[in-house]
Amino acid sequence: LNNEVVMGTIRLKEDLDISKNYDVEIEGYARKTAIPTGIFDSLDFIENQTYDGDDLGAVLHGGETTFKVWAPTASRVVLNLYEAGDGGEAFLSVDMEQGEKGVWSSTQPVGHGTYYTYTVTTAMGEQETADPYAKAVGVNGDRGMVIDLDSTDPENWASDAFADNIETYRDAVIWEVHVRDFSNRIADSKYPGKYLAFTETGLKNASGEPVGVDYLVDLGVTHVHLQPVYDYATVDETVSNTFNWGYDPKNYNAPEGSYSTDPFHGEVRVNEFKQMVQALHAKGLAVVMDVVYNHTFDKNASFNKIVPYYYYRYTATGENSDGSGCGNETASERKMFRKFMVDSVTYWANEYHIDGFRFDLMGLHDLETMQAIEQAVHAINPKAILYGEGWTGGTSTLQTNRQAIQANIREIKASEGAAGGVAVFNDAIRDGLKGSVFNALDKGYISGDPSKGRAAAVAFGIEGGGGNTQAWKVDDAMVINYMSSHDNRTLWDKITNANPDATDEQKAAMVRLGAAIVMLSKGTPFWLAGEEMLRTKGGNGNSYNASDAVNNLDWDALVPGSLAASTRDWYRSLIALRKAYAFLRNADVTCQVLSDASIAVTYSENGEVLGIALINPHEAAIGYTLPDGAWGILQNGDSVTLNPDETISGNVEVPAMGVLLVVPVR
Repeated sequence: LNNEVVMGTIRLKEDLDISKNYDVEIEGYARKTAIPTGIFDSLDFIENQTYDGDDLGAVLHGGETTFKVWAPTASRVVLNLYEAGDGGEAFLSVDMEQGEKGVWSSTQPVGHGTYYTYTVTTAMGEQETADPYAKAVGVNGDRGMVIDLDSTDPENWASDAFADNIETYRDAVIWEVHVRDFSNRIADSKYPGKYLAFTETGLKNASGEPVGVDYLVDLGVTHVHLQPVYDYATVDETVSNTFNWGYDPKNYNAPEGSYSTDPFHGEVRVNEFKQMVQALHAKGLAVVMDVVYNHTFDKNASFNKIVPYYYYRYTATGENSDGSGCGNETASERKMFRKFMVDSVTYWANEYHIDGFRFDLMGLHDLETMQAIEQAVHAINPKAILYGEGWTGGTSTLQTNRQAIQANIREIKASEGAAGGVAVFNDAIRDGLKGSVFNALDKGYISGDPSKGRAAAVAFGIEGGGGNTQAWKVDDAMVINYMSSHDNRTLWDKITNANPDATDEQKAAMVRLGAAIVMLSKGTPFWLAGEEMLRTKGGNGNSYNASDAVNNLDWDALVPGSLAASTRDWYRSLIALRKAYAFLRNADVTCQVLSDASIAVTYSENGEVLGIALINPHEAAIGYTLPDGAWGILQNGDSVTLNPDETISGNVEVPAMGVLLVVPVR
């Protein structure tokens, strides 16, 4: 009444039965169902109901399988066994036994290829659900599958190993791609839109240019970042013509079925996923998996059917907290969801040899959980790369000082001997270079607004996120520097929107300048697949469920002599340059924003200058006076020379929309 808040404490005569719902009724107020989050966070519940075993799910041993599920609030759990992953009645339904720490179990004489679900009775009633710990699933992920993982290993899988192509995160060059986008428009692929397309070599486009994996090797990237490849909800796996990015998790520990040649048999997707990883490793490429633990597709997903209210955060009024913008957010700070996250990433690392993880809306995860993940993953593979979005998608009930956001990420420390800790996407350099992603018409440093303010944001990224121009900073260059990702418009579309009167040549020059800046920055370079070939989605700024025509890579754009091909060549030369000169990755970097908003970048080590990059965002050449001494040109305009064959000194000219990179000649 009149927005008055009344608070108080209700004391009970006896312990609550956590398998039941309770309503609270106070005279003069409406009746309300109590949300038992306080119980879950009580010391008693944590001590008596937290399970630390490694055997949740379906564990096959000999000719039988033991099924275990954590369901401390359930009054009954029934195991249902099926012959197939969809359709038909259960051939056996049996009550599971309740044990210690909230774990229910049952051992049955069944093996590989048996499908199963749990029917769980809680305060929310009786609900049938898949097992959150299922490692294989039937079509569309409604049933888990007992799987002999060894039987899914491709030939020579035992000799497959993590990629060994970086010493620090700064050595990585990351190319983000959707499995379907990658190959769906490769005319001679036998597996368009599938995992197995990554195993194909010798593929060409209509102009005879190499495409697919051969293209990646030629381009020089080190890491292939795969958009979600766990089993997600919004694509019907029984048909082949639906598209979604996959940020709607259903079964975290099983591969997505629509990318396999047979989604009806759970072992096929597992085997083909492993073949994909094996093929990429054989080419020297590391595999990064995009993971989305911050929300589930449905707020009544399997987690909630098994332990209602435990796995999610709620507001004071009992509604799902929605810091994800997807209707719910998970509670990483809860012991058993933290355990699930750690178990999940380590499972993917161990079983599938995944080389790194990208965390969607990482700001919704608490720092303690992300530190636990860092330690667990780097104990398996010290060169694994871990990074995420250092923000939320809305207001969260998790306290700000506990969130794994940009402002707090320095609190997560790298394990001894690890290639890095947990890095964050750098939206400062992103928006500084091309303008705000939230305003299609906004110009950036490379696209018509070469102001000092934009230059300062760009310099922050060049220095590896350690400067003082932003409200946050990182240690050890733990930033992912980028201009485009799957979110928002492609770089080409963004520049086109902001510069409708520019010619294609002018826009391509903007792209090349931006690429040069990202590749000459301290930190880790990252971009959306196709940025380097001027990829367009027709201006679509949120293509998560758009058509293949909008989303798929247009490999045929690579025509010799075209702007797309020459821009590809530019990216390739920048990657080669970055690999050839360690100071571009490892030196101390300082930036000076000059009076005209051009930037002078100095790379040094122990006080010794190793190189200078001069960045000109203007449409006319500018002059610059080099420090005393002789200097060799590493990059000038559109040409890259890895072995400088000329020296310069004194006054030099920095080309329009270009970068001059010089090193001292001693």
